[in-house]
Amino acid sequence: MKKFIEGIVFHGAELVETEFKKRGDGHTVITRRSIVPNEGKYLTLPENVKRCYYLDANEKLVLFELYSWAREDGKCQVAMDLVSLKLGITERTVRTCVKELAKKKFVQVSKQGRANIYKFDNLKDNPYLVLSEFIHEFIADFYYKGSLRHDDEWVKSVGDEGFRLWREAVVDTLAKQAKKETFYEPYLQRLTETPDDYENIHSSFVDELLQFVNEAAIQKAMKLGLMSEVVSEAV
Repeated sequence: MKKFIEGIVFHGAELVETEFKKRGDGHTVITRRSIVPNEGKYLTLPENVKRCYYLDANEKLVLFELYSWAREDGKCQVAMDLVSLKLGITERTVRTCVKELAKKKFVQVSKQGRANIYKFDNLKDNPYLVLSEFIHEFIADFYYKGSLRHDDEWVKSVGDEGFRLWREAVVDTLAKQAKKETFYEPYLQRLTETPDDYENIHSSFVDELLQFVNEAAIQKAMKLGLMSEVVSEAV
């Protein structure tokens, strides 16, 4: 298997190559075993890329396919129509995905003659991955009942339905708000311009999402008649 870019794509699965020999007594024995690369079959990819909240499914497919063509110098050269054939999506979709991946700083595209050369950016400080991990931390902290850190006074006020409504509000908010450019773009800019202010950026991001969740949960409770407008104003 190829040696992929260190820190971006790691070695894939390995196979055990086994040699057998038949003895004179009719029994077969193993004479040698060795680990060999599982060429062209698997890639082991960073978890934060696989679950990146700000890459859609096709963008991930195209990125992973480009990774599979990578040389040791961190670059690859592959025709877009071939990527289309490999993935079973249209060439137009592939080209759109490449543009988005370049915009999101996952790849750099340059020309060598008439061919495109794709170079993979360092993922360490990619702001889209950082924001995505903020999202996953938010889910861990505010979706599960056992780890919910939100002040749950309002939950108690609506009874047993409280946590279910809260979880629904988390799901709705992340689906509708977290992916809106008007919401996340200012945070991308802050991460790019002032990366050392990471803790404050993270805190602001979580607080704003939490406000959306809280408002959505209250609206759900009021719609079901589980919370009065007077109580909601006091929360």
